[in-house]
Amino acid sequence: MMTLRRLFLAVSVTLAASTAMADPLTYKGKLGNIDIVVEIASTSDDLIFGRYFYLKQGIDIPLQSKARKGSTIVMEEEEACGSDKCGDGQKPPVAAVWTLEAQKNGDLVGTWKGKRSFPLVLKEVGGRVDANAKTPLDLFAFGEGLYYDDTPITPQTAPYDYLRLDVPMEMSPAEGWSDAKFAYAVDPRTKFRRPRVVEIAGGSPDAANAVLKLMHWRDSVAAFSCASLQYVGLNQFGPDWSTGSGSLGGMDETYSEVHALTPRLMTWQESGSTYCGGAHPNNYSNRYTMDVAAGEILSLSDMFADAADNRPGESLAAFVRDNRRKPVKDFEIEHEEECGMDDLIGEYLSAGIRRDGDALHVVFGLENLPHVINACADDLLDLPAAEVRDLLTPRFAALLGL
Repeated sequence: MMTLRRLFLAVSVTLAASTAMADPLTYKGKLGNIDIVVEIASTSDDLIFGRYFYLKQGIDIPLQSKARKGSTIVMEEEEACGSDKCGDGQKPPVAAVWTLEAQKNGDLVGTWKGKRSFPLVLKEVGGRVDANAKTPLDLFAFGEGLYYDDTPITPQTAPYDYLRLDVPMEMSPAEGWSDAKFAYAVDPRTKFRRPRVVEIAGGSPDAANAVLKLMHWRDSVAAFSCASLQYVGLNQFGPDWSTGSGSLGGMDETYSEVHALTPRLMTWQESGSTYCGGAHPNNYSNRYTMDVAAGEILSLSDMFADAADNRPGESLAAFVRDNRRKPVKDFEIEHEEECGMDDLIGEYLSAGIRRDGDALHVVFGLENLPHVINACADDLLDLPAAEVRDLLTPRFAALLGL
C-alpha cells in the first residue's frame, strides 16, 4: 500500500489507479501563531484532502482536494456556507488555499492564503487505519461516529479526535463526603459540566474516571459535530441551517448532578434538550449508577434480582406501583391518567441511589421515554436501602454495604 507519507515524499511519482487509498495521517502545528490539528488522506486517483480544527474551538473545517505536483499539495478550505450563499446547492466559497510542501523529516511546511497570508508548519503525530476515506465528509463521519462507540478514544485508534478532546479541563471545587469526594469538569469550548471522582477512601478513582471521561468526551463529540454541520463538505444533506451557524446543538446547556458517591458506588443524573436537526429536540434526563472500583455502569438487572434486559420483572414493577406515592390533587390525577404511569413502570423503570449524610436511599423513576411522553418522566419512590434489600442482587447489596 502506498502510504500518505510516502506519497508526500515521492516528488515525481504518480499513483497507479490500482493503488489503495492511503490511511489518514494526523498533524499538529501552527497556522500563523494559532494551534491547529490537521488530518490528511489521499485516494487512489491522486486526490489529497483533509479536515482540521483550531484547538481553541474544536470544530472541524473541511479541506477539499485542489492539486498535487510531486510533494507539493494544494487544498481549498471551505467557508461556512448558509442558505444565503448555498441555499440552492451552490459550491461553498473558498475561505483559504493551503499549499504544503513535504520536508525530509516528514513535516509539512507551507502557506495559508485567504484574505491574509500565514505560514503553516505541521508535524506528524500519528495515523489510523481507514482505507475507505475518499472525502472530508468520510473523515468527519469517522469522528462523528465516536459518539456512538463505547470503546476508548486513544492516540492509536483516533489520534486526530483524541487531540481534539484531550485538553485541560476547568475543575469545580471538590465536594461530597468525608470518604468520597467529586468535582465537575468543564471543557471551556463546550461549557457543559460532567462529574469526576476526586478521591475515595481505601481505593483508586481511576477506573471510574476513565468511564466518566469517555462519556464526557462522547458528548463533546456530539457538540463539535453539530457545530461542524455549517460546512457543506461535512454534511451529507447540505448545510444544516436549522441549528444555526456554529451551534453546539444545545449540548452546552445540558446539566449533570451527582446524587451519591461512596467508595463503592456512584449515581449521577444528566439532563438537557439537544437538537441538531431532525423531527424534534432530544429531551432527556438519564440517571447512571456505577460500580466505582470496577468502572462499570450498572443496568437494572445488575441491581435487582427480578429484572432482565434492563426492564423490571413483574414483582419489581408491582413493588414500585404499590409503594409509590399516589396522586391526590386533580391535576396530578389527570397527569397520571394521560401518562398511564403504571403501564410505563413496566417498561421504563430506572433506579439509582441517593446519599443523605451516611444514609443511602434507593430511588426509582422513569427514564428513556419516547419524545411524545417525555414529560411523564419523574421520580416515583425513594426508600432507605435496607427496606429494599430483598429485591437486590447479591452484588448490588454488597456494594450498598447491606
